[in-house]
Amino acid sequence: MPVHATLQQAFAERADGVQADGAPLVGVFGEGVPLPLVAALGGLAVDVKAPPLSDETEGPYSDLVASVTEPFLDPFTTRFLHRFAAGAFDRFATLLFARDDVAALAAYQYALELRRQGRVPGAAPRLHLWNLLHTDSIPAETFNRHELERLVSHLEETLATRLDHDRLSEAIEAEKRRSAALDALPPGGRDVFIARNAGRWMTPATHAALLDPLPRPRPSGPAIVLLGTACDIPLLHDLCAEFGQVRADIQDYGRRAPQPTGAADLLRDIVHDPLAPRAAPPARFTRALHDTIKSADLVIASLDTNDDSFGWDLPRLRDVATARGARFLNLGFRPFRPDEAWRAMARAGIAEALA
Repeated sequence: MPVHATLQQAFAERADGVQADGAPLVGVFGEGVPLPLVAALGGLAVDVKAPPLSDETEGPYSDLVASVTEPFLDPFTTRFLHRFAAGAFDRFATLLFARDDVAALAAYQYALELRRQGRVPGAAPRLHLWNLLHTDSIPAETFNRHELERLVSHLEETLATRLDHDRLSEAIEAEKRRSAALDALPPGGRDVFIARNAGRWMTPATHAALLDPLPRPRPSGPAIVLLGTACDIPLLHDLCAEFGQVRADIQDYGRRAPQPTGAADLLRDIVHDPLAPRAAPPARFTRALHDTIKSADLVIASLDTNDDSFGWDLPRLRDVATARGARFLNLGFRPFRPDEAWRAMARAGIAEALA
């Protein structure tokens, strides 16, 4: 499936390549931020968690950041902080950090403290922690409404505008059109991964227009499901293409987290996301995982070396998968940018699992 050059460029350059065209840039670190709200207030939401592809060899390095960051920090956090200290986000109006994302929380805390101590110059961009409870209760609803009010207030003040509900409805419709275009794509594959994620660095309308002409090849071969921690490159999709078809990828950057579908309740769809890391009760998250793998021929798990959450589910997932007749492959810890040796190990593991 050929990917439009604009999508390829956006995926490669990421936040560094975004053309604001006059709109204030609003950085987003993690899933669960209501993006139509940003658009309705005139901002352009831009993913700042995933660094540009060139960052691996050409990214900034800060002695200050290296001196205060511990080895156990998530690599997404560490690379963000090096870029933050180097001024990569100085043109942004604000950065929103999703509390659900472990890497985002740490990035927010470190960036806030570095600025508080005056060790990182400048007052821009502003920093805001977005917190949401993924459960149904009156106290949780009260808390979430308060957090939404706090986010709206922060964005109105930062972007110097007021929320207009007609514009909010228009922004939600634009996001829904993008969602429909994404729904029409195959579930996996390198080109799909790039085309889908490129939208993190452009408007929904531009993204949907570039997706619309893409061909839709039919999936073939063994059905493979990918699960684990965030992976912002199509590494596993490349490897799996040699053996079968990725039918589901529920890692961050592999799946599409819900966005609002109605202006009357901006949070409902996000709160009820069963695959949110802090979904409660935990059994809801577990059921969603089990439902995702129910039609798989092979389930592949890989985790960040500093994972402290998802790995707990793997033993039970393995048992469920094998009881349903699927094979289960745990690739262990996945480096942030895997080398050829790791790729060869993963390729051999997939081949053996499907033999």
